[in-house]
Amino acid sequence: MSLHNRMLTGYSGTPARPRAPLPRWRHAPGPPKMPQMNVFRRRLPPIEPPIEPARPTFGEWLLRQFTAGHASSDMPFSRLERICSNAALLLCGAVFARPEHFLNPAAESGPLAREGSVIARRTADGFKASLADRKNTVMAWPWDHMATSVAWTATRTGDLSEEAIGRALTDLGVAYSLSQRDQLAAVIDLWTQVTAGLNAQSPPPDIQAMACDMLTAYQAAAGAGERS
Repeated sequence: MSLHNRMLTGYSGTPARPRAPLPRWRHAPGPPKMPQMNVFRRRLPPIEPPIEPARPTFGEWLLRQFTAGHASSDMPFSRLERICSNAALLLCGAVFARPEHFLNPAAESGPLAREGSVIARRTADGFKASLADRKNTVMAWPWDHMATSVAWTATRTGDLSEEAIGRALTDLGVAYSLSQRDQLAAVIDLWTQVTAGLNAQSPPPDIQAMACDMLTAYQAAAGAGERS
């Protein structure tokens, strides 16, 4: 090719070199990138089940059957003592009739067993005194001694709630009835004779049957979640 033609066409006689790639900032914009998604979601804390109210003791449930809706903390000592005695009577009868429902190793040894022994000793001493002087001595049953002890302790400590009194009555009643079963058998027999003599026109009350009926009602109420 002549020099004139080269000047006109701009051909230099050497092959053209490939052009360098454009800088990144000069590239044409591409499609927008999708935001990165976190496929691992944060675990939510487990839902705690609702806390159910504590199941009342048999002693507490029995107390409430005699309080007629009145708070035990508002009662005079004499009435509280009488209600505790009624509840303890049925409690002892239920433990004597169905001991398998109240088995408690702590009731046969330790402080509870010692408290049961104290009740047994007071009962024996009271019976001896009443036999020696029937005209001037009132017979005191073991549930009477339990009621006095529990009511006095509650008054002294200041916790007169049905829950606290019922728990103490249950512990003491079960401990006495399990560890002093022979004495309780004699007491129940004597109690039946005494109450039968008070009303000869009616059949003697059956403390074990009455106590078992109350225990069945308590178990049904407790199973249904009742806390009266």
